Amino acid sequence: MPKQGYSSITLSSKLVRRARKLLDGPLGERYRSLTELASEALDEKLEALKEAPIVSMRTPSREDAKRMILAYLKENPGAHYPSDIAYSLGLDLEVVFEVTESLLQEHMVETRSIIQQEIKAR
Repeated sequence: MPKQGYSSITLSSKLVRRARKLLDGPLGERYRSLTELASEALDEKLEALKEAPIVSMRTPSREDAKRMILAYLKENPGAHYPSDIAYSLGLDLEVVFEVTESLLQEHMVETRSIIQQEIKAR
């Protein structure tokens, strides 16, 4: 049971392992505990979200969304995450995933792994 004035949360084992690994390294020296790291991270995220702009979401037809995405990619060459496209165009992320999947199948766009991008940048 948590101390008075505190509550507890459940985190995935994988996330806790990653955090403990960071705490065991040189970057972890500034934290006294996993709780301190988690509290600071949550506080930073809440502050960032408070500053995040509100975006109006549109749900155009799939064909309109396809045209919008293709126009966006033409005007903004390079690699883009679907989430960035959705945010920039104000589209629902699920719609962007569906449309980009169909564009991949039609060979109108291609994917690049982050490793490929890093190799090309060198």
